[in-house]
Amino acid sequence: MENILDNVENPPLFLVEERVKTFKNWPFSDKDKCNVRNMAEAGFYSVATGDVDADAAKCFLCGKELDGWESCDDPWAEHKSHAAKCAFVQLGKREDELLLSEFLSVIKQYMINDKKRVAEFAKELIDERAKRAKQFNRHLGRK
Repeated sequence: MENILDNVENPPLFLVEERVKTFKNWPFSDKDKCNVRNMAEAGFYSVATGDVDADAAKCFLCGKELDGWESCDDPWAEHKSHAAKCAFVQLGKREDELLLSEFLSVIKQYMINDKKRVAEFAKELIDERAKRAKQFNRHLGRK
């Protein structure tokens, strides 16, 4: 299993315990429905950068980012209502309930999504460099 995960940008985020660790200042307690454990089991990890966005969370697989959580929110239900096509949501199982084939399908989808994100980022960089080159050429009087 380790070799498969070598090509993944953030392999620890596949594991619920690693997602739990990202919730440093989660605003809700373990007694609330919207607690750290339930968030992590529903595929979320914290992307908070401070107190203002302390409840910002993102799915490790589909990348859906949500904030504005309330203590009574059900993380699975919210994930499903905002990202019904997420492969993790469609499985509807916690990590410890996944069959190996299901876990591998999640990894495969993550890798596909990751490659798309990398390609989009590369395209943006290339487009920006091309724009700067055109501006530079115009500045030099070239066409």
